Amino acid sequence: MNDDISPIKPDSDTQAELMVKMLHEVARNDHKATSFKIWETLVLTPFSQPEDLFLFMEDDFALLNTGNKTFTQLRTEAQKAAEKKYGLKGNVTLEKIYDIFTKMSGITPTGREKLFNRECDLIHHFAFARNTGKLLFDKAKDCKNKIIITSESIYPRDVIVKILCDCGYGAYDALIIPAEQNIPDSAETAYLDVVVKKSGLEASNILHIGGDFTSDVEAPIVRGMRALMLQPAMALMIKSGRLRGFIEDKHLYDIDEPAFTALRCALALYAAYGFDTPQNKVPKSDFCGQCRMLGFMVLGPLMFIEEFSPETELQKELIAAMENNKEISEGKRDFEQMVYHHFGDFIGKYGGEGCQLPLEFIEKFSYIGDRELIKPTLSEIGLKKWGKPANEPKLAPVHTKAVKKNPLQKLADKLFPQGTRVREISEGILTGKKKK
Repeated sequence: MNDDISPIKPDSDTQAELMVKMLHEVARNDHKATSFKIWETLVLTPFSQPEDLFLFMEDDFALLNTGNKTFTQLRTEAQKAAEKKYGLKGNVTLEKIYDIFTKMSGITPTGREKLFNRECDLIHHFAFARNTGKLLFDKAKDCKNKIIITSESIYPRDVIVKILCDCGYGAYDALIIPAEQNIPDSAETAYLDVVVKKSGLEASNILHIGGDFTSDVEAPIVRGMRALMLQPAMALMIKSGRLRGFIEDKHLYDIDEPAFTALRCALALYAAYGFDTPQNKVPKSDFCGQCRMLGFMVLGPLMFIEEFSPETELQKELIAAMENNKEISEGKRDFEQMVYHHFGDFIGKYGGEGCQLPLEFIEKFSYIGDRELIKPTLSEIGLKKWGKPANEPKLAPVHTKAVKKNPLQKLADKLFPQGTRVREISEGILTGKKKK
């Protein structure tokens, strides 16, 4: 999606300094070729998890199938089955996934082709350039380096080529797809040997850029290459503060449900907005000490809640204070523009379940660094209500895959709902903890 301009947050001083260092590393005169990973390095999607893409295909699938399972369920199961069958000695491709999906769902060959093409069209539509990756790519081109891109992806070459061209990366010299080189998915770094071969250079003349320390830093260095790590925006966002862990604790077992689509996409957009250029956690702040990021992630998601009204008087005061802060309001505006740019009105149909949680987090658990951003425009009433030291929230480990419940856990949820006193007592008995 590159027909319009999505909002880009100005870099902080530390981000700008890091950007200068990365560009300088790319421009070193002992590099003759630069190798890039595509996903998370050059290209992002506006999704917290890959399965969110499948929601856009439910209506298409409903016209082709009358079964009980959704497209998302079957498509996810088919990929897991393909990974189990082909992942160790071969490659998982979209063709193989849809072969399994077709058998699971019972759709016709014509229906299979429609869904296969629809998924290819959607990943092409939603993929967008990572701004930092684009700057590094352009710098390498300016330095007359050979550009080699690697796509460890289930999608066919023609789809990857379209994505690269539409994201502004069309001027590469080679595109390596491990499946075409008969490199099994389990041989995670073997493609680096192909990079060296394709470059026609000594390994010492190649700079590799990717987001995984083991495969994109250690492995290239072992081969004699240079390496530059561009950390994934989503991982940086998760580590930047306590918000994601707070949300996970609140909805550990249902965060993957369609009702939370808007919240999940909000988090993905927040990652792209705030952490495109890497930045680390700032002490005593969950929003990197930046007003625009606070407005983006706290005020922005409220747009998904129909007829939203604050749950407490303090929330009302905090919203007013944030809206009266120019930079915080700009962050909110950037969120709204970014949602429209990537999704239009689509995710609004799922509602805004959980989208008030960032506001609740700020109200009850905000660090002093974030409080200081809001206090200058907070009313006297708000200052009095917000005067108590912040408590520490319960945090759950952030998971990237759905947390499965066994039958006993599901039964417990029905008999003893989460958050009730009887649930706390029962969990205390099972874990050996005493409840006051």
